[in-house]
Amino acid sequence: MKRVFLLLFLFIFMYPVAKGQLWKLRRYEIYGGFGTAQVFGDIGGYSIGENALGLKDLLIKQTRFNMKAGMRYRAKEKFALAFDLNYGLMHTSDVKGSNESRAYESSISLFEPLVKAEYYFLKNNAESSYRFIKGEKKFNSVLARLDGYVYTGLGPAIYKAKPNEALEERDIKNSGVALAIPIGLGLNYLFNPNSLIGFDFGLRYTTSDYIDGYTSQFSSRNDVYYFMTFVYTHKLKTSEKGLPSFRK
Repeated sequence: MKRVFLLLFLFIFMYPVAKGQLWKLRRYEIYGGFGTAQVFGDIGGYSIGENALGLKDLLIKQTRFNMKAGMRYRAKEKFALAFDLNYGLMHTSDVKGSNESRAYESSISLFEPLVKAEYYFLKNNAESSYRFIKGEKKFNSVLARLDGYVYTGLGPAIYKAKPNEALEERDIKNSGVALAIPIGLGLNYLFNPNSLIGFDFGLRYTTSDYIDGYTSQFSSRNDVYYFMTFVYTHKLKTSEKGLPSFRK
């Protein structure tokens, strides 16, 4: 009888601990995505007094695309480290701005290797369920499968701007490397034990005023750009040595 009580006690004590550690079985994630990109520089846009909250600078005509690939390591249940490889194609023009008569225009290609730290303010409950991991249980609640996180990081922004004829006549700096600091928000939905679909929005503050290839005497701040990306994530099993495993 004492043995039964002892086993029961151990089960009651150990079960919550074991259940809380299930996320460690899949600590690594690989992901890829595609979305939109836009730059806010010294070409195009409206003057501050004419542009409440900067919303008039968000033009579909100036929006281009970005692509993303990366890997994530979950150091803690609500804290992760990630490495991104991002490519963005961006465009900026004086058309429909405060300097329309100037007629400057620039196309920018940008490559960004980025190290990020992520904090999860919302973590799904499904990955803590043995039955869900085995595919035996479904969660109908969206919140039970939803992750929400914020992030920041650091990385070089390697850019090259292609000016139009009007801009090419000016003394421009059409390529270089700047430091990019992202401030972002992400949401992921766990639709099966190994896969997530999500959305990532990241604003990049830079140390350069030449991302679009041009700066003026009236410029008071460095260029900013954003990536808004739809992301697919695949979870990898953690091996006995704590490394990612690609085996099924």
